[in-house]
Amino acid sequence: MDLTFNSLKLILQSNFGAVVCVFGLIAFIITNKSFPDRVNRCFLYICGALLLLTVSDSMRFYYGHLPYPTFYRYVAAGTGYVIRPALLFLLTIITSRYQKRKNLIFGIPLIICSVISIVSIFPFGKGIMFSFSEDNICIRGPFGYFSHYLTVFYSLQTIYYSVKNYSYNKAESLVLIIMETAGCFSAILVHFFGYDFILLQVIVTAILFYYFFLLTQIYKRDTLTSFLNRRCFYLEINHLLNYPMILLSMDLNNLKKYNDTKGHAAGDTAIVTVTIEMTKHFSKYATLYRTGGDEFMAIFRKSDLALIEKLVKNFQESLNKTEYRVACGYAKYNPGDDIEKILNLCDKQMYANKQKIKNADSI
Repeated sequence: MDLTFNSLKLILQSNFGAVVCVFGLIAFIITNKSFPDRVNRCFLYICGALLLLTVSDSMRFYYGHLPYPTFYRYVAAGTGYVIRPALLFLLTIITSRYQKRKNLIFGIPLIICSVISIVSIFPFGKGIMFSFSEDNICIRGPFGYFSHYLTVFYSLQTIYYSVKNYSYNKAESLVLIIMETAGCFSAILVHFFGYDFILLQVIVTAILFYYFFLLTQIYKRDTLTSFLNRRCFYLEINHLLNYPMILLSMDLNNLKKYNDTKGHAAGDTAIVTVTIEMTKHFSKYATLYRTGGDEFMAIFRKSDLALIEKLVKNFQESLNKTEYRVACGYAKYNPGDDIEKILNLCDKQMYANKQKIKNADSI
């Protein structure tokens, strides 16, 4: 009786905070639908999986300390082997949100893992993935590490997609690497040192942090282009006043004309098209901002004017393949300069370039 009471007490103490966090996150997701439906659904599925994992780990802890195996011990093991890679798979869907091509084929190994895990619960599949000796010691079968390998595979996929998203969000890769490093370290503590429930706590904390990290990015970024917004531009400018930098001002020509004659959808297409080219040519060297409807800025920290001139030339030439034109103006700031004068100089050059483009198009 004392053993049972102490076990249940430890389970409650270890999991109560995690469960409260998960339910809090569910409430937040439902009442604050800030992400696309696909991403919101994935986070809700993750929350459901975390609650199942909490139950599974609690059962594993309780029934794993009995002197003999029970059916519930098998259920706990099979559930855990499915949920952990499933969590990482759902994360890959979230991290691949910017990719046009969705590689859902990578979900097939998860389905196979689920089938093998479920089959292993029952007597006819005993030992395929796992089984338990008479004294309740886990014995791995031929597919005993399949779930672990799959978890590592999906972990690498989340990093891969976050790196591909680097031009959209430079911080996301770092956040995910920290999350997965913490998860890996806690898994080692569980496997080799018997720190029960620490992995679950780390996973819940990481998911909660990742959700709110992405949420902060929404309010920092323009929805259409994923560029940082005007507020972020001026905050960054103020932070960099003690460092040299080059500012590039860009303006999409004739956006009002596209909106008035072809509709706002055509205007959005124009904006997206030119920002894709901006990303291709400038994101390696600069941070990009959308500061107005047709206005964009770039901050170059470690570049020289000759490189900027070359980048701008290549960028504007790439737009010749489209019907769109973007005027550009740039200037170098040195510590002690009047930043407003530098910004005005950028705008002055940009308007001169705009007139030059209009004159060339009228010939």
